[in-house]
Amino acid sequence: MNCAHCGAVHQRGRYCVGCGKAMPPSTLPPRPVRLAPRPPYEVTDDMTQPVLRFDVRPRRAPATEQVVAEVG
Repeated sequence: MNCAHCGAVHQRGRYCVGCGKAMPPSTLPPRPVRLAPRPPYEVTDDMTQPVLRFDVRPRRAPATEQVVAEVG
């Protein structure tokens, strides 16, 4: 399809490659929607809502080191 504004021949997507104007909708029929097949078993919320469980260990107290800073 050629652009009516700038005459660019090669077009991709909704906007003209040459001038950036919106192209009219395509005259081709819409593509059919393909859905993924359903699993042969029943899907429960436990299967679709993953929960990560980690072993939580309290952090060690930092070593008590005092840094002497010179003021001057």
